[in-house]
Amino acid sequence: MKRLVTEHQVLSAVENPPTDTRAYFRGECLRRFGADIAAASWDSVIFDLGGDSLVRIPTLEPLRGSKAHVGALLDSVDSAVELVEQLTAEPR
Repeated sequence: MKRLVTEHQVLSAVENPPTDTRAYFRGECLRRFGADIAAASWDSVIFDLGGDSLVRIPTLEPLRGSKAHVGALLDSVDSAVELVEQLTAEPR
């Protein structure tokens, strides 16, 4: 069997999601706000913010959620509550 990646690349991938797909958003949400996440899958991240209902953030488009797309947003918030508020706010 031919190995395609190094052991270092495998270990790095376990901790660091790719930056050019929705995996970045999902991985960063889990890393930063893991205690506030009820579930995460290919197509959504579900937050438990202590309210009556869980909040589902869809991640249906594979190329949306990349670092280029959401990196500044993630860097601008200090909590899962702030992130969800930003994502669900009515456009101006």
